[in-house]
Amino acid sequence: MTISRSIVVNVVAISCAASFLIADKIGAQCPAMERAPLPLQYAGAPTTPAISACDLMTRLYRFANDSMGGRRVGTVDHEHATAFIAAEAKRLGLKPGGEGGTFFQGLPLVARALDVASTITVDGAVLKAGDDFLATTTAAHTGDFKDVKIVYGGTLLDTTSKLFTVPASGMIVIFRPAVQGLDQSAIQRTAKGRDWVTWYNSIRNRGTANAAQITPQALRAATNPTTSVLLIDQGAPITLTLTSTAAQKLFGGAMDGMAAGTSSKAAVVNLKFVDTPKVSRNVIAILPGSDVKLRGEYVALGAHSDHIGMARAPADHDSVRASHLGSRAGAEGAASRKQTTEDEEYDRIRFLNDSLHKVHPSRADSVNNGADDGGSGTVALLEIAEAFAKGTVKPKRSVLFVWHTGTEGTPALSGSTWLLDHPLVPRDSIVAEFDVDMIGRGEKTDEVGITLDEIPRYGNPDFVEVVGARRQSTEFGSLIELANTRAKSALKLDYATDSTAHPENLYCRNDASGYARFGIPAVFFTTGYHADYRQVTDEPQYVQYQHMARIVQLISASTLQVANLDHRL
Repeated sequence: MTISRSIVVNVVAISCAASFLIADKIGAQCPAMERAPLPLQYAGAPTTPAISACDLMTRLYRFANDSMGGRRVGTVDHEHATAFIAAEAKRLGLKPGGEGGTFFQGLPLVARALDVASTITVDGAVLKAGDDFLATTTAAHTGDFKDVKIVYGGTLLDTTSKLFTVPASGMIVIFRPAVQGLDQSAIQRTAKGRDWVTWYNSIRNRGTANAAQITPQALRAATNPTTSVLLIDQGAPITLTLTSTAAQKLFGGAMDGMAAGTSSKAAVVNLKFVDTPKVSRNVIAILPGSDVKLRGEYVALGAHSDHIGMARAPADHDSVRASHLGSRAGAEGAASRKQTTEDEEYDRIRFLNDSLHKVHPSRADSVNNGADDGGSGTVALLEIAEAFAKGTVKPKRSVLFVWHTGTEGTPALSGSTWLLDHPLVPRDSIVAEFDVDMIGRGEKTDEVGITLDEIPRYGNPDFVEVVGARRQSTEFGSLIELANTRAKSALKLDYATDSTAHPENLYCRNDASGYARFGIPAVFFTTGYHADYRQVTDEPQYVQYQHMARIVQLISASTLQVANLDHRL
């Protein structure tokens, strides 16, 4: 099994490397239909109303370009990306659906830095921010924590630790880091492991009962870190990271052998933060319905425009790709649960790396382009918008296009949460939502996820994962299946991850869940993970555009089915 997979991966990686060599020969013609190796840069012909692989390729190369800088929320790069989407919506003739006659809905985002004047005082000793501890919080308002109680919680994922009662507020629970090399997923599959995780999450998620962690490293290099914070949650927790020395001062001695639940010495916690406003905005556009009686209702189409920004340091692009394609742990990119330690994997990675560099010189890369992650859904919505706005078939209900912000940010899914809490059309007028993300991959060499029993699953050129279609409305799921059977090239609808018991919990990790929270039938379309997930190698050149076009055609047809119903789902 391992040997055969490594051979497939080797061939794929080498063929991808060859794409760089023919980039200049392709010119302006569309290579997506021929499945030729794709170039680094591409400028296609003007898009058309027909949903096509060529149009999607043109759009994605523009949107997931290095010039967008990885589209991290709160940066000028993401502002640039949302401006691009709004300009495209206007060009296609969509109506502004944002605030004040614009295409934008702003969110109260700030860049929050820990003030270096912050201190924790214990027994007359002053622990200093940056040297002894760090702190972060997403609370809308921060103040002093002089009456807070500090207790020791034991070691992370140590199921032998005492699960003591933690009050709803006024306590910081400090944990030692998990033992290095621990198989965390294996522990969490046990009954005790699940109980421990539930207990730990209850600490993290309740008011000012906060989880802190001890680190053996010095913190000076991370002094005054900034995080993007959405000022929504009044009772969000404070998260602390302390050095081992600082923790010993708090508890009056070494942590070895200390019982979970042990209280620290009396301490005064004085935390201050500096907030700088940042731009974070949803892009919202409306295609008015063709039926006068039904146009006051909306079918929503959602994607997320943001990604994770720039890498901390440039890396050789092909070396990164070789390492992830060649390792068991790399098959799902940053989503992997596996450890990579076997010598044969290092040999395979070395072989791939050498093969790539024989046909292509090194290329330093620091941009997390997010071509599949965020980009594929974003351009899918633009493609559907042009099909409806410029084509001959007009939906009876209005179509609400929403490019959410903050799906990758802190807190996650902030754009959809904000929109549903501050709707710009009556919330009960939204009859359904189609959420689209990561629909550009899913080949047979891609490890797209895991089964309920955590066995690896692989893609194929005909599949798409459909998550949540029947959770609020069985009719919703039936209409999607009907649209698929009527398609010229029907897809295999994959429901493997559509379970509340599934360990990946996909439905609650995407923006569809925000709509479902208010009883709006919502579905999530994806082709799952792959080796380039959240890596600098998630670029347009690796997207499977013909596969993606079929998925977009299915979503468009399903949208039309719901929009033209003579009743609500």
